[in-house]
Amino acid sequence: MIVRWLALILLPVVASAQESADPVQRVADALHQGALAEQSGDPKAMAEAARTLDLLGAKPAEGEENAASRWRDLARAGGVSDATETYRGRALGPAYRQGVLAPRATLATEQIFLAGKKAMVSVVPEAGRTLAMRVTAPGEAICAQDVAAPRGVCSWLPVFTRRVEIRLVNQGDRPSHYYLVSN
Repeated sequence: MIVRWLALILLPVVASAQESADPVQRVADALHQGALAEQSGDPKAMAEAARTLDLLGAKPAEGEENAASRWRDLARAGGVSDATETYRGRALGPAYRQGVLAPRATLATEQIFLAGKKAMVSVVPEAGRTLAMRVTAPGEAICAQDVAAPRGVCSWLPVFTRRVEIRLVNQGDRPSHYYLVSN
């Protein structure tokens, strides 16, 4: 009886915590699920990942391929008829980029984050791979961690509006696909 009562109390708390997860984390999770679905050829899961990205308002960084569009097309080709595009959500949302890091290669990119607004960077490495993620500002190390699937997240509250460097390093001996998500 007590276990049943606890389950009734805790279940809504767990559900609301999952629903209120930060958009960057939710985008990173959707990208991870979509990549896994594409690898396994699961059209329904690809359609769901595309739908989640659309609902979150996630857009690829300029010049990057739109993963949601690719997964939607693959889902349609796989016979999933409800893989339609969603035209609602936030006007601005997290941006993501996709890439491949060769063994021992480094990606360095910069982004400006605004003072007083939560900043987040998330990396979704290919399953079975680990990438080193370092986020730095001039004279300051903000975050450093080794990231394995499903994702790694760095978040902080900038005191000043400034440019930060985001650096990914593939320390492995095989190429690694990844998604880089930021707000």
